[in-house]
Amino acid sequence: MSRVLPELFATAVRRDGGAPFLTYYDDASGERIELSTVTTANWVAKTANLLVDEYDLESGETVAIGLPPHWLGVVWALSAWSAGASLTSGTGALAITGPDFAIRGERETIASALLPLGGRFREPLPDGIHDYGAEVYNHPDVFVPFDPPSPTSPAYDDLTHDDLISTAEPIADRILVTRDLVSPEGVGLLVGVIAGGGSIVLCRNLDASKLERRMSDEKVDRVVGD
Repeated sequence: MSRVLPELFATAVRRDGGAPFLTYYDDASGERIELSTVTTANWVAKTANLLVDEYDLESGETVAIGLPPHWLGVVWALSAWSAGASLTSGTGALAITGPDFAIRGERETIASALLPLGGRFREPLPDGIHDYGAEVYNHPDVFVPFDPPSPTSPAYDDLTHDDLISTAEPIADRILVTRDLVSPEGVGLLVGVIAGGGSIVLCRNLDASKLERRMSDEKVDRVVGD
């Protein structure tokens, strides 16, 4: 098994690129989106190219993710790791925030409207904040890093790529979760699913009355609580 996160995800893509990897629901908005491993990889490559080409993200820099539980958080985590950067629970050199603009980066702040398919904002943004949805589609869906990470490269705060992979329990099941998969408490689940070949149904604003039907419709093996 690879000890570097982008390589671990690349192995998952080669294993079964068309298989569902991440299915996202928001019961407040009614949104549902399903990403295969290949589709996720395309989003990751576009985002990594955006981070490097437009915002000059360099290997060893930090990225802060200030999004609610959302599929784009997973994309941003994998993109940062692909570019050789690490995630931080503090203030990052770059930051991705939602429409609440809750966090700012030291150098650059990028915001997502959290609309379906990563759509752009419909209103002008505050000065100094970039619109992710307006920029990401212009970038290619193949990414080649200048300085790829190694097993000992920082991946999340004080943890290396090897730390995250070696401490994650591989998950082969299709799991339903409501937690933030790129938080310090949730990232182990994300890495475990990538390592074990499982898949995720991520539910934001879960309507408890829909849980049983959703588990059946999505063929969920088990629910992983917060």
